Amino acid sequence: MPLSLIALAVWLGLSMGGRWLEAAGYALPGAAVTGRIGLSWALAAVFALALLLASSRPREAGLGAPQPWKSLWLVCPPLLYALLMLLLAWAGGWPQPRVLLIVACNAALVAISEELMFRAILLQGMLDRYAVWPAVLISSALFGLAHTANGLATGDVSGALWQAVAAALQGVGYAAIRLRTRSIWPMVLVHGLWDYALVTATLPNPAEDGASILPYIALLAVLPLCLYGVYLLRPSQRAAISQPQP
Repeated sequence: MPLSLIALAVWLGLSMGGRWLEAAGYALPGAAVTGRIGLSWALAAVFALALLLASSRPREAGLGAPQPWKSLWLVCPPLLYALLMLLLAWAGGWPQPRVLLIVACNAALVAISEELMFRAILLQGMLDRYAVWPAVLISSALFGLAHTANGLATGDVSGALWQAVAAALQGVGYAAIRLRTRSIWPMVLVHGLWDYALVTATLPNPAEDGASILPYIALLAVLPLCLYGVYLLRPSQRAAISQPQP
């Protein structure tokens, strides 16, 4: 666990420090509006992936394929939910193709980077010391806490706090699916599509209004995902999660 916390500190330095140096802000909408692809997210993802590959238990941390494969059906509800959000986001018309492409690239980078860090390295580090629920709650709380850095970059401290709460609730659902499937890759897909839908929903008015309503939209949207995670981690399933992989 101490090593995973050190890795988190380095990851935060790479992802947020790069954003500040690029003057694009830490929040994903800022990158979409300025027309920049967040290369700092790619750097943070490479760091996390290299750390996992160098470890002695990459599969146990979630780098392998889902085990068993039939557990993939657990991803269907949040995936369909994210697709529904995307359809609602585009109900009033599609943003410009160039903007959609940039947001897609950023959403993919964010999803890969954050899942590698929070649902692979950090969650596994917590599981080495704590039971399932404490590990999930601590890693999810740190996931939410990391999003408070948005306030330092954008000046919208209140909005960043709301976003942090939403991210923590979202983290419960993501961690539950990661544990039930024993893989981070299904959640990389859901996470990327989720961010893509949420950000494109604010693009028609991407200035201050879009940035200010995003945290509140996110908070309402993630509640079903959090409850789904609680259901997946019900007592009858936690024993199977704790068993070592074959």
